[in-house]
Amino acid sequence: MSIRTFLLLLVLAVWLPAVAGFSLLARSTYLREAEDVRQDIERFAQSLNSLVEGQLDKRVAIATTLSASRTLQDDQLARFHDEASAAVKGSGNWVVLVDRQRQRLNTRVPFQGFEPRDRGEAPFVTEAPKVFFSARGLLTQEPVLVAYAPLLDGTSARYNVGVSFSPSVVQSLIEKATPLNSLASVLNDQHFIIARNRDPLKWVGRQASEEIQRRAKAGVGSFGETVTLDGVPSLTYVSPANRHGWNVVLALPQEALAQSARRLTAQTLAAAGALLLIGLGLAIFVARRIGKPIVTLRESAVQLGRDEVPAAFTTGVFELDEVSRALELAGRRSHEATLTLQKEVQLAVNDARAAQTALLEGQKREAIGRLTGGLAHDFNNLLQTISTGLHVVDRQTAADVPHRRFLEAAMRATGKAADLVKQMMTFGRAQPLKPQPVNLPNFVLQTQELTRKAVGERVQLTAEIEPGLPAVLVDPAQLELALLNLIFNARDAMPDGGAIRLTARLATPEESATLAGPRHVCLQVSDNGAGMSPETLERAFDPYFTTKPIGAGTGLGLAQVLAFARQSNGDARLESTAGEGTRVTLLLPITDQAEAVVTPEAASRHAGRTLRILMIEDDSLVSSVVVPALREAGHEVTHCASADQAKEVLGTHTDFDVLFTDVVMPGTLSGLDLVDWCRANVPAMAAVVATGYNTRQTRADVQELRKPYGLDDLIEALQRAVQERAPRQPG
Repeated sequence: MSIRTFLLLLVLAVWLPAVAGFSLLARSTYLREAEDVRQDIERFAQSLNSLVEGQLDKRVAIATTLSASRTLQDDQLARFHDEASAAVKGSGNWVVLVDRQRQRLNTRVPFQGFEPRDRGEAPFVTEAPKVFFSARGLLTQEPVLVAYAPLLDGTSARYNVGVSFSPSVVQSLIEKATPLNSLASVLNDQHFIIARNRDPLKWVGRQASEEIQRRAKAGVGSFGETVTLDGVPSLTYVSPANRHGWNVVLALPQEALAQSARRLTAQTLAAAGALLLIGLGLAIFVARRIGKPIVTLRESAVQLGRDEVPAAFTTGVFELDEVSRALELAGRRSHEATLTLQKEVQLAVNDARAAQTALLEGQKREAIGRLTGGLAHDFNNLLQTISTGLHVVDRQTAADVPHRRFLEAAMRATGKAADLVKQMMTFGRAQPLKPQPVNLPNFVLQTQELTRKAVGERVQLTAEIEPGLPAVLVDPAQLELALLNLIFNARDAMPDGGAIRLTARLATPEESATLAGPRHVCLQVSDNGAGMSPETLERAFDPYFTTKPIGAGTGLGLAQVLAFARQSNGDARLESTAGEGTRVTLLLPITDQAEAVVTPEAASRHAGRTLRILMIEDDSLVSSVVVPALREAGHEVTHCASADQAKEVLGTHTDFDVLFTDVVMPGTLSGLDLVDWCRANVPAMAAVVATGYNTRQTRADVQELRKPYGLDDLIEALQRAVQERAPRQPG
């Protein structure tokens, strides 16, 4: 057999499996594309159904809210007409009020000019709200959707409040986002077509085909091959019904899938033909080039037979050239292996040295911690004796004794020494932690008096806490100490003033990847102060390391923060740039205990209607925590920084439910002055004042909230104030 024949057979042996492989690849690609199309159809249909459900939920919510109106319960239909008109103003919706026989009012017609109309056999709900479709509305004579909610009178429904809107609302959802070449329809719970992206005027109001109705009633999403009402064979997906019993039907023409199959088949045939031509050309080329190298190989074999060492040569044939360079390659590989071995040995030595350094550092920290804990324990006993003695002397010393200031200075120094010992015991782990659930917004509010005094007047302290943040499981006293240490450090880094920002959010998986437990809260204290050099940043957590002057710092602040975080099954991390500022991050473990111990009284504190609150608070830390928390609870909040500013707001807007103000305010008016002004000018508005120390008597008709207060206490006080201020209805 010649070399050429052998090469041609080799090409065929390679080409045939390649063709089979291309065919399998084409089929696999087609199946994958078809599956991707199915997933895209299912995903789009469910997304569209969610959008439709959202539109229906909005109207049901409006109808339910209006059905609870006091004016409607008292049959004050003219006032209810005004309320309903205001509720749907500018939304494209209109409100109708019906009983079992007639339509009593319609906000598209003035109340005085509307004549009640017979409803015939129109629907009337007696229990839960429901959305209905009518091919011809009583007023518009056009297709209309109505979300009805009942007004219950005892056990029976007296009225239905309906929020009416055009099917074009649903039609616009389909027209904005329907995939190319596909047919989308929205069916209500009676399987009538409400919207359709193709010929909507022709098909809206007609029932879907029996096959589509059967699959919609099954209650699960399903694919099937059907023929659309237009007569187009399609792959059809019927989504599961949403909360209102509505479905989305999405149909992709079978022709689109067939085009994909034809395209892949053509690509497979083209690739197989090109591969065959290339293989044949290479076989002919190699057959012509391989003759001379074979002769050279035969001569080398003859030399080897004569025990001669053939010289290395280059033939252009890879295998033959590799043989001639085998010894050179072996020598080079041996040299490279030696160099690799040396590098690996050096890396192993470096790793061993690093491990030894880390071990020594850990042993040093452990020794310092034990020494510090022991010293702190002994100093604590001594300070207890000194403090007791000073307090005994203080009780027996009159206030006007000339040297009393020395006694008071000694007592203050004893307190500072006790705080220093507390930090030492935390760092040395001589003091066991007492972890318990801590709600961060409440914690920030209840410690704001301390933190505000800590920052001074030239530093602005604000907080940004993520809404709905779960509680953390930490020792509250140690958390307060750690937070004060971080605020003190930030304040000292800004001698000319600046800003400190306290943020709290859920930690990302990357941030808590090295920590035990599934979830952590990321608590950060940031400043725009002087920052740290790389050398200082590297040693910042070391115990007793400080850059402050002698007597101004102990070097235990950040060490306490790190020890507290790690003993709490979390961590502390530090970022700083010289001239730009510093950010310290605490990762603290989350707990569900706070949710497990909620009492019925605490759970009812948030009960009540949505309030419109005018809040006056000049402390940026308090306002940055309280305002987002009240808004998260569903209330509308307008914030003013002074009573004078609030008075200007009330000059133009008096539709607030409750005034919430601090007592001590900057400007010409105090919080109590503002309350007195409101009683004279806005008597219907309730009022709550927050105070820590008040020399004036608070009015009897005003709720007083003592500082520090929690968010639950605040919301409860606001709801109670509004309820007590509301006018009594005749029984």
